[in-house]
Amino acid sequence: MPTAFQKELVTLARRLADLCDLVAIALDEATRAVLESDHTLGGRAREQAAAVAALGAACEDQACALLALHAPREAEVKAVVAAVHTAADLTRMGGLAREVAEARGPVPSDVRPALGRLGEHAVATARALREVLVGGDGAQVGAAAALVGAAEREVREWADGRAWPRGAGAAVDFALFAAVYGRFAGTAVRVGRRAAGFVPVGA
Repeated sequence: MPTAFQKELVTLARRLADLCDLVAIALDEATRAVLESDHTLGGRAREQAAAVAALGAACEDQACALLALHAPREAEVKAVVAAVHTAADLTRMGGLAREVAEARGPVPSDVRPALGRLGEHAVATARALREVLVGGDGAQVGAAAALVGAAEREVREWADGRAWPRGAGAAVDFALFAAVYGRFAGTAVRVGRRAAGFVPVGA
C-alpha cells in the first residue's frame, strides 16, 4: 500500500502535469497574439504566464513540505529535488511565453507560416512533457524539440536574407525572438530527461 509520502508525491506529479498544460496554453496564446496582432489575446497569454508562476511556486512549496513533514529515503529525496527543479524550469518556460506575448510590431506575412510552425512545435514539447510527467514516453519531447530547431533555423535564415528597412538591428531582434522558442523547447527536453527520476508509480 502506498505511504502518505508516496500519495503526496503522486499529487505533486499531477500538479506539475497541470503546470505543463498551463505553459502550453500560455505559449500557444502568445504565439497567436503575435501572429494576429491581437492585444486581447496577448493579455490572456500574460495572465496564463502569471498563473504558471503562481502554480510553479505552489509546487515548489509542496515539494519542500514533503521533505519537512516526512522522513523520506535517499531515492525519495532525489525525486523531490527533481520535482523542485522541474517546477522551476516550467516556471521559466512560462516566463518565455510571456516574452513572446510582449513582442511588439506586426509579423511580416511571408514569415508567418514559419513562425506559426515554430510556435506549434514548441507548444508540442510542453504537451509531450505533460505525458512524461504522468508516466508516459519521453521520446516525443525530443522529436518535437527537433522540429522546433528546424523551424527556428528557417525563421533565422529568413531574417538573415531580408533587406530590413530599419537596418541589421531589426534582423537581429527577429532572430532573437525566434530563439526564445528554442530556449523553451530546450528547457522541455531538460525537464523530460530529469523526469525519469521523478515520476512516481501511479502518477
